[in-house]
Amino acid sequence: MAEREDWIINGFQFGSQKDANQAKSEELKIQKLEEKMDYENPQMVLMVYKKAIENRIFKTPIGYEYLKELQKTIGKNSRLQKEIPPIPVNQVYHLRDSTAPVVEKVKASQKPKKPKKEKQQFFTRKTSIIWNVILACLVVVMFYISMTGSKPTVLNYEKALQNRYAQWEQELEQRESELREKERAILSEQ
Repeated sequence: MAEREDWIINGFQFGSQKDANQAKSEELKIQKLEEKMDYENPQMVLMVYKKAIENRIFKTPIGYEYLKELQKTIGKNSRLQKEIPPIPVNQVYHLRDSTAPVVEKVKASQKPKKPKKEKQQFFTRKTSIIWNVILACLVVVMFYISMTGSKPTVLNYEKALQNRYAQWEQELEQRESELREKERAILSEQ
């Protein structure tokens, strides 16, 4: 990384102009707070400290350093020591394998996939087998009911229609024979 004089703020060298500008901005905030801060009133210092953490006003080492100083000042008062929240650090620090920024970008883009957590299965293998057996039995029962039932179904509609037509044919033949007998009776009377 090229050493740039304008990226050095209060003894810290930043990696980009944007970070350096943010540090300068935090330095100005600190100066304004210092002008109004009453260190004789620890309650006020604690309130400013908590508000700065809550609103995440400081994000650079410059701000963290100031928060640490406030923390030490509040810590001197034994009554307020329990009320001091820790300073949240919103960055992850790790050792770099390489100094080449391109390698870092490639490694960052190749994030390892997180192994999926095994979910608790709704159906275990045993439960699945039991349900499959129950459903197979139900299918067999449905086929039995369909085959033995009196109403025509998809399975026996052809047989039911043939039986119905055969019954109609018998009735028609019976009526025809009755009509022929009546005709003969009428013709024989004449």
